[in-house]
Amino acid sequence: MSVLVTAFYAGLCGLLAVLLANHVLHVRLRSASQPKWRPDAVLRVQANFVENVPLALLLLLMMELNGTSHLMLHLLGLSLIACRLLHAWGLSSNEGANYPRLIGAQGTFLLLSVMAVSLIYAFILNSGAF
Repeated sequence: MSVLVTAFYAGLCGLLAVLLANHVLHVRLRSASQPKWRPDAVLRVQANFVENVPLALLLLLMMELNGTSHLMLHLLGLSLIACRLLHAWGLSSNEGANYPRLIGAQGTFLLLSVMAVSLIYAFILNSGAF
């Protein structure tokens, strides 16, 4: 029986999604004691996670199914988790632009791009279609 590396990162992301959703609820329930900007910021953290992580996990799974090494999959998966945590921390803790938010968001975009280009390259290399 084969265990997919991607399943591990999907599980971690699932737990992080629950944590972010509960954080939104917590901040909303205590909105009177929160800075005015914070409820919208934590909602954006959760929404941005939902917008980007499913695609990242799909790309990671496609790479795994194409035979990418477990080491590379773990590096990409850990980088995804780190970027999403940095983004969440930066955006929900500080008003406005800051480095954790920037690194988390841009790091996620870089990961998505690297995985997408890698899959396109693997297709061209192995299919003989071009």
